[in-house]
Amino acid sequence: MEDLYSSTLGTLERTFMPYGSEYQHYIDFQTFRDMKQVAKGKRPVYIDLDIEEIAEMKTRYIVDLSWKGVYMTVTVPLSSMFQATVEMYGKPPRLLIARLERINGREEDSLVPTSLKEEFTRKKGLGETLGDFATKLFLFLDSYLEHNVTGAREESPPDNQVSEQAAEIFEGWVFPFAESDPELQAGWRSLKKRTQKQFERIDELDIEDQHALETMILKDVPAFLDSFSILSPENKQKKKEELKETMEDLRKFIERLEAKEEETYTKDFARSKGIITTKYKDSGREAFSSGDEDPH
Repeated sequence: MEDLYSSTLGTLERTFMPYGSEYQHYIDFQTFRDMKQVAKGKRPVYIDLDIEEIAEMKTRYIVDLSWKGVYMTVTVPLSSMFQATVEMYGKPPRLLIARLERINGREEDSLVPTSLKEEFTRKKGLGETLGDFATKLFLFLDSYLEHNVTGAREESPPDNQVSEQAAEIFEGWVFPFAESDPELQAGWRSLKKRTQKQFERIDELDIEDQHALETMILKDVPAFLDSFSILSPENKQKKKEELKETMEDLRKFIERLEAKEEETYTKDFARSKGIITTKYKDSGREAFSSGDEDPH
């Protein structure tokens, strides 16, 4: 019976994985078949899922895990500023075989391959299966972290002077005119939230940026709101385009600060990921740097 089972698998491999001999040492046929079952929703992704480590950062989680012997590192962002990624390292974890990312312009929750080992690019269906499986895996982990990690923490009120001061300042950023325009209101709320976040991390900014941000928050915006509030309804409508230009200038300034923040977090991310992957060594060499390089 065992010989029949092996013979059947061999036939399936030759039929559906014609390049099997080239990538069989990365993902075996049975594991790939199970991935397809997960991708089609015929079995849950969490069966056989072994979460090795979860590294919490300021803006994302890095989840180190294995599934049926395939090692993966998944980045789950806490903010829309950052992209979700899934990296797969095969069996055993020696080479990066696939990197899958959320791409702008695609379905919001869809992850697609941005890098594949050459062996996996020769049959389109292989990359699509990896992408569909990665998407299911990411959605599960996103939900898992939300309910089992972040949900377990008790929310505590701000206990530092900067947070209390920020809350008090931004309560005064009232803009009744925006309430008459849903798009304008959404833009104002987003700008207010992002500006408050940068103000709460003001000690991390350069001296020049600290001064510019404080001036904007404590002087420029309050003065702008006061002057706009005394205009007649007709003049407020006439000034609408000028108002949008002003908000756009403020948005660009905050984006510049966010870009610097992202650069800092990217460096921290690389350091944390390096710590995680030190568990995977092979004869004194990094498991992820042995042999071929991943094509990019």
